Amino acid sequence: MAKMFVGRIVTPVRGLATSTAFRSKEKDLIAEAFLKQIRDLATKQKAAGGLVNTSPEIKKALDEQLNRLANKFKLANADVVAKLKVDFEKPQVESQIAGGLEGKTLDQLLAGVKAEEAAYKKQREAKKKLEKERQAALSGGAKAKKA
Repeated sequence: MAKMFVGRIVTPVRGLATSTAFRSKEKDLIAEAFLKQIRDLATKQKAAGGLVNTSPEIKKALDEQLNRLANKFKLANADVVAKLKVDFEKPQVESQIAGGLEGKTLDQLLAGVKAEEAAYKKQREAKKKLEKERQAALSGGAKAKKA
């Protein structure tokens, strides 16, 4: 029973420890490869002056979409739509790990887990002692009835 209790407490702390170590490493390799591909494609598009490796159907669909947007927003032509400046806001992302830590360090969390484990063991020992006393009282009462 103690192992299950301790396992339940220690497991989340291990997850925090490994995720903290992961964050301290260099940038994620997959994200880095993805960004590299995007940058390469952007340089190819600038060199080609438009889309790269596209079929005539894709170019036609793009022109239709640009014309549709130009008509919808009453712009002069499709070239104006293609040259509109688009600014994307960078979202603020809060780490759930940081929120879970509640401003505590990993050492403080581990100390809390150890304190909880010690309190549990102390409580368990007290229950065992009471159980032994009860068993002794029951076995002593049973002997008195036999005599």
